[in-house]
Amino acid sequence: MEVIILTKDKYKDWDNFCLKSDDAWFWHTSQWLEYNLNFKPENNSKSNSFYVINNKQIIAICPLILENYNGVNEFRFGHYPGPAPAFYFDKNLTEKSKNKIMKIVFNEVDRLAQENNVQRSSFRFSVLNKSYVETQKQKYNYLMKFGYLDISFNTHIIDLNKSIEELRSEVRHGHDYDIDLASKQLKLKIFDQNNINQSVFDKYVDLHLGAADIRKNRPKKTFDIMFNLIEENKAFLVGALKNDKFIGFSYFFLYKNNIYYGSSCNNPEMRDIPIAHFIQWKAIEYMKNQKYNFYEIGWQYFLSTLSYISSSKEEAIARFKRGFGGYTVPLFVGEKYYSQNYFLKIHEDRLNKFKDKILLIKK
Repeated sequence: MEVIILTKDKYKDWDNFCLKSDDAWFWHTSQWLEYNLNFKPENNSKSNSFYVINNKQIIAICPLILENYNGVNEFRFGHYPGPAPAFYFDKNLTEKSKNKIMKIVFNEVDRLAQENNVQRSSFRFSVLNKSYVETQKQKYNYLMKFGYLDISFNTHIIDLNKSIEELRSEVRHGHDYDIDLASKQLKLKIFDQNNINQSVFDKYVDLHLGAADIRKNRPKKTFDIMFNLIEENKAFLVGALKNDKFIGFSYFFLYKNNIYYGSSCNNPEMRDIPIAHFIQWKAIEYMKNQKYNFYEIGWQYFLSTLSYISSSKEEAIARFKRGFGGYTVPLFVGEKYYSQNYFLKIHEDRLNKFKDKILLIKK
């Protein structure tokens, strides 16, 4: 077996592996890697991604980005844990042999961490890959076997194999009312590979950038990648119109017949109209008509934990997402520290924030 650093000329081989591996979803592909390499230029992001070959065949991949935060090197994807390594095991392979391959991968992560003075490495699983949501072979956070601390939380999935009537019956009563209210005022337009055009996409970008100041410095290349994904049937865009003018959009990732809710933006002057409720339900109807399997509507925060202090806004958004039915599942996440001082710094900061959060709750 041989470990090889990923280069751009091997992207096609890498992406072909993603298609056949039950562990891989869109987050593992070269396009998502490129998106994150360009997302925050201030992080000086650099790919350290690698793959393992055996008998000239790729048997494992590890998307890995080196980022710098205020002088500290970490393996992360734009401030978030990166996708966990993906494997393709021969059905006759023993558990001992599988563990050997996994150990090779995580030993290489450790080696690259030492070589690049990395203070922390973090990974998260995808719940939309076949080995989680369909075959359910990924039942626990195996990252802990390789020295990673468990910092898992939750996400929410809608099973699109149910009938449209059953899906609508699971929608929260308040959401149900808002969907009907918005439906009387808005029209819907869905853009996929068959009808997307730059003019419409630019309207989405303008509304997206105008919705929050923090987005204004996003590099154009990230939006170019998003547009290309729609052209390649790896995403679609849903727009809401009032009086023939777009007042809201949502962007959805599509891969291996499963969907992930990417982002939304609405005209802030139209707060009296439940645009998001309308778009979400109409998108679910579209997903059902297209015979997609599962829809991950998004991460769930119920209360703050020691590893993550959720804001009131995040908790409200999570509740909004749960209102469309479906079920909550664990999202396995792990982090590994290579510096005792950095571990103490991060956890002291977390404890202080958690303490302040508890005091706020008591008030």
